[in-house]
Amino acid sequence: MDYPNIVLAKFIDRPNRFVAQVVLDQQTVTVHVKNTGRTNILVNGRTVALAPATNPKRKTQYDLVAVKTAKGWINIDSQAPNAVVGDGLRQNVIALPGIRQITLVRPETVYQDARFDFFGTGDGRQPFFLEVKGVTLWHDDVAAFPDAPTIRGEKHVRDLTDAVYHGYFGYLLFLVQIPDIQVVTINRTTQESLATAIHTAQAAGVHVLAYGTHVTPGRMTLGQPIPFDLRQPFDLAQALKEAANQK
Repeated sequence: MDYPNIVLAKFIDRPNRFVAQVVLDQQTVTVHVKNTGRTNILVNGRTVALAPATNPKRKTQYDLVAVKTAKGWINIDSQAPNAVVGDGLRQNVIALPGIRQITLVRPETVYQDARFDFFGTGDGRQPFFLEVKGVTLWHDDVAAFPDAPTIRGEKHVRDLTDAVYHGYFGYLLFLVQIPDIQVVTINRTTQESLATAIHTAQAAGVHVLAYGTHVTPGRMTLGQPIPFDLRQPFDLAQALKEAANQK
């Protein structure tokens, strides 16, 4: 995922989930936030990366796409994970258990009353569905999903489970947009029911994967696999406390 003509600014605040105020060229500017979740990394004083909007008629001239933290640059563009994963699937650099070679990748595919991020087939004509979830919440070297309750995300897990029952391969892939993460888990404090749904899905044969990324202000590329552990503890309160105190 590339962002041409990136400019850097200082984050001030976020009046609502769609916009933020930043200082750019010594002026306060309102920009669009490309992530409507409750991310814990937008902290006053942090350096942020802004991508110029391609539509000149838009009210906001920039999109806020990445944030510089004590851990490094973190991409918060909610559209970027699908772009990165889609490219990784087409290039066969994402390893899907049970499939040696991916032969077809098709985005945004309907299954019954669900719409998954990707449908594809393997070299043995194995059909699969894959759903992507971007991760921007962390504490120390543990990343967790979600940063806010997601009924839609939980439905995706249940729909993947149903697809596996009907003969498809099913994959849930967490793309971690944070550097130096050792393990990925579920934020049970925010949504215990999602952890329960994933436990059921794994027992039914849904594969849960996690991959890291390499992030710069103007780019995000696919990194290496990261272990996913549903049993890994995650301290949400401490994560939010530390985020508020770091610049």
